[in-house]
Amino acid sequence: VTRPGPAGDEEGQSPGRVHARNLVLGVGTEPYVPEPLRPLAEAPNVPVLHSSDYLEHRERLLATGHVTVIGSGQSGAEVFLDLLRNRPLGAEGLHWLARTPAFAPMEYSKLGLEQFSPDYTRYFHTLPEPVRDQLVPRQWQLYKGIAHETIDAIHHELYRRALHSDGWPGAVLTPGVTVRTAGRIAAARLELHLEHTQQGTRARHTTEAVVLATGYRERPVDTLLAALDPYIRRDASERPRVEADHRLVLDPVIKGSVYVQNAERHTHGVGTPDLGLAAWRSAVILNSLLAEPAYRLPSRTAFTAFGLQPSGRCDTVIGGPHLPDQRGPLARTRT
Repeated sequence: VTRPGPAGDEEGQSPGRVHARNLVLGVGTEPYVPEPLRPLAEAPNVPVLHSSDYLEHRERLLATGHVTVIGSGQSGAEVFLDLLRNRPLGAEGLHWLARTPAFAPMEYSKLGLEQFSPDYTRYFHTLPEPVRDQLVPRQWQLYKGIAHETIDAIHHELYRRALHSDGWPGAVLTPGVTVRTAGRIAAARLELHLEHTQQGTRARHTTEAVVLATGYRERPVDTLLAALDPYIRRDASERPRVEADHRLVLDPVIKGSVYVQNAERHTHGVGTPDLGLAAWRSAVILNSLLAEPAYRLPSRTAFTAFGLQPSGRCDTVIGGPHLPDQRGPLARTRT
């Protein structure tokens, strides 16, 4: 609770209590650092940093003899491209590592993007837990891929440098590898122990700086909800169970409701952190809270029928002409 000062300025914070019948948590995400690299990233004066801090350290990285970028997504691609474009021809001193099997473009086709729709979210929620857990890692190109323009620009820059130097540029791109352990071997050298997933081989990689383009993870809600922990119903992996309307499954003794946003990827799929679905998620939660729905949600949001049976489709639509359902009698059956 913020305590205002005499002139209306905020003096500081003091603990307080707020009573409510229901609670909605929008926990957001935070930079993710893989466990093997955490000790180095947390140590002072060690050049291992997350890509979210790249611009702050860019000049120092450009002057470093050898830099390794880890992560195959858009952030990793942009960091690698920026370093590549601004380092000496023939002495680039760059290595780009990734766990994914390839440096691949992001799935950005219009039908592909229907996996970021309310229809797909509802479908995903109906799947058995083991199926959901297997499905999310396979969809890495939906959120770990690279924009076509960026991946083309990287290849163009590498090709240009190969043409204007005596040999291949001093930049290596290696997908399909994981970092097993990492440590310092000298004042200005870092050593990464790598394993290639498909070959089953291991190697040591030395570098002078590491940029971790390893993405973001949901902030855990367990600390916030510690007092409710005995009442939270969990799945086989001890994760909170979450209803289709983003409501935690609680013991019936708890009369209020707790809703979460950005903490339910395991139940709602890859669209969980997507900002394009934020308005729909908020409307679903608000309708669930109110005795009478405040928003008329669309009954259909994708041309793709994600299953042979409908998955909790709504019967009301947002204003505008209603498109007839043309997917056959199965699709017109409501549950």
